[in-house]
Amino acid sequence: MLGIELRRSTAPVAGALALVLGLVSVLYLLSGMEPAFGQWTTFTGLLRDTLEFLCPVALGAGAWQGRREGRPEVAELITTTARPAWRRALPVAGALAITLTLAYLLVFAYGAVQVAGNTSYQHLGWLPLLLVGELSLLAAAWLGLGIGTVLPSVYTTPILIVLSLAVLRVLAFAVTGKSSLLGPGTHLRSQMLTIAPQVTLGQAFWFTGLAVGGLVLVMVPGRRRYLALLAIGAGLAVALPLFPATRDEASVIDAEAAAPVCTTDAPRVCVAKAHADALDDITGPARDALHRLAPLASAPASVSEITVSPYDNSPKPQPSGVVSFDLYSADLDDQSQPKVPAEELETRMLEGAGTTWCTVLPPEEQRDREAMERLDREYSARELSASMLLGKPVGTFDSEAAPFWPVLHALPAAEQQRRLSALRQALLSCQGDPLAILTQGLAPQ
Repeated sequence: MLGIELRRSTAPVAGALALVLGLVSVLYLLSGMEPAFGQWTTFTGLLRDTLEFLCPVALGAGAWQGRREGRPEVAELITTTARPAWRRALPVAGALAITLTLAYLLVFAYGAVQVAGNTSYQHLGWLPLLLVGELSLLAAAWLGLGIGTVLPSVYTTPILIVLSLAVLRVLAFAVTGKSSLLGPGTHLRSQMLTIAPQVTLGQAFWFTGLAVGGLVLVMVPGRRRYLALLAIGAGLAVALPLFPATRDEASVIDAEAAAPVCTTDAPRVCVAKAHADALDDITGPARDALHRLAPLASAPASVSEITVSPYDNSPKPQPSGVVSFDLYSADLDDQSQPKVPAEELETRMLEGAGTTWCTVLPPEEQRDREAMERLDREYSARELSASMLLGKPVGTFDSEAAPFWPVLHALPAAEQQRRLSALRQALLSCQGDPLAILTQGLAPQ
């Protein structure tokens, strides 16, 4: 029976569509995003995001297959047989499960080949993310199968596909509320992050409830189909208490990936374990930056990669003895050239006299004139300070900072060091106006 369903049902078509769309999503959405293929958890999480397009396909395929079981003439014929409903439904559900699982694993295998060649950080922390993603795909297919059985209309499939696409898009853009975690996507933005275990567990219960609810609609005849709502409700009731209030809180630092890997000799340079293979390339520029910062007050003695969550963007006092840097230029939302080129690493480490940002880009609804002006002034001060330490202009000065560069560059070395030391102290404690501290008493040219 299973062999017949694999040949004659919609299962092969569903699997083929899932495979093609999955590969297209990976090739198109993740192409050029080096971090996507640089860490197992990151790739698995981004592969989960493609399920926001694959699950509607699986839902529609299941609903189309369900029409066969639910049409009046077929239903009357089937009820004359001695085989119970659950035995008749198992081969159909099994065929869908086999083809969709195979398609999902083949898409994963394509990316896994690339990840294996790009990282030295090997672990199995990504496996729960993969399994829950596969579970969401099966839940969509079986729920569609159940709905198609109950509502065997030719319009059921297109309506379900469009409706599920709309719902998953809404959930994908939602960042607050527990409901934002009911979709299959993870939206991981950093190689230092993973999904909190309780979130993964909650999603497993939720998708299991959906899958069981779909099977109940197919296997249980008559009025007892209300048990499907109980199964779905039970999954939701267990999942919601496990979810945090926002999507950002669902992503947590992967302690093993963020563990430092350092040089054995001084001055010490450290990177995250996930980027251990980049340590040799970073060591040279990092030590050059420390040498240029050495004359300043409270000069740093080591360099370390930033491993905090990109969602945690509140300003914090920084340790004076360490220069912190980002190996990647931005988060995964905009990664056409993700890794900072080696020639730019030293410049990045010197910005702000060896400090990280105090002013952060506020949420769009909070971007008033005052907030954006603070951001612009720190940006100008950071570029000017790096230029002073390198002895040449770097970056693109805005109209406010450009007139100060020749004046600052012409100052005696001792005065430049004094101003840079004052700027460093201010940014370490996130106090004061950095541009005013750097240009105090100077007239722009």
